[in-house]
Amino acid sequence: MLLPVHSIAPDPDQPRKLPRKGRSANTSDDLRTLELRQPLVVRPNPAQTEDVDAAPYVVVVGERLWMAARRAGLTDIDGQVRNDIEEQEVRELQLSENYHHEKIPAMQLGRAFLEYREEHGVTQQELARRTSITPGTIHHYESLIRNLDPELGKKVDSGELTFKEARSIADIDDYARQREIAGPFVSGQLSSVYVERIVGRAKNFPTKSIDDLLDEVVNGAKPAPEPEPAPLPRAPEPVIHQRKDLEGMLLQLAGQLDGLPLQTIPEFRRLKLVSSLRILDSRVQLALHHLSGTQVAGAGMPPALVGAANRR
Repeated sequence: MLLPVHSIAPDPDQPRKLPRKGRSANTSDDLRTLELRQPLVVRPNPAQTEDVDAAPYVVVVGERLWMAARRAGLTDIDGQVRNDIEEQEVRELQLSENYHHEKIPAMQLGRAFLEYREEHGVTQQELARRTSITPGTIHHYESLIRNLDPELGKKVDSGELTFKEARSIADIDDYARQREIAGPFVSGQLSSVYVERIVGRAKNFPTKSIDDLLDEVVNGAKPAPEPEPAPLPRAPEPVIHQRKDLEGMLLQLAGQLDGLPLQTIPEFRRLKLVSSLRILDSRVQLALHHLSGTQVAGAGMPPALVGAANRR
């Protein structure tokens, strides 16, 4: 329906604050673009109950379109009147408009998300469902308010620090470290493409200087290798322990060999055992020869092992 332009007032509680003075460079193009992007929605003005001279309607969404109509000198504007809209829905529509259609400063939008959730007691997921903004996006904007150094927040509002840069830097706990990392981005030395990698390395190496971090990320310099700790000296095992271990193994093996006649052994395994025992027998005979102290090859040895002993 057509509404008189002068019968509409801006919402004083709108989270976004727009300048209301000055003229558009091209008002007709401004109006056509805005009408397609965001239609005007108004509601009865609550202030009329206290001020009879107040405008009959107040803007819910589409304030920029209404301002463009005023600048163009129009007397009427097409809009939708919502008589039964609740205050909470008004704020949700405005938050959605501010995110999807307006270039609202990131810090301002983050405060608006937090204030709405604290006032109405809703989670980020519920606000996302009501505004069609992803929970992750809401989290990133709110993290600027909760975690970012306030001095850097001012640089976000002024445009010296981008939203992408700020949301990454906000992951650093220490404000001084945040300012140190933000410096090259604020000065224009670095572009936003490096911020996530620099922040990631800063979190892994909290004491490393910013110059070293930049050199590693931007120039591909390899970090200095960390010195490996010297191995702890290991005391040699006493010979007596080694002998006890060997004796225990031999006694255990002897017990297993004693039990062989009582076992039913498959043919394929029997052949393997025969081969293994023959090898073991030759090693046992050589060990016995060494331990007996006999120096003459073949003394006390079976004839089959004499040649093997002489070849050693």
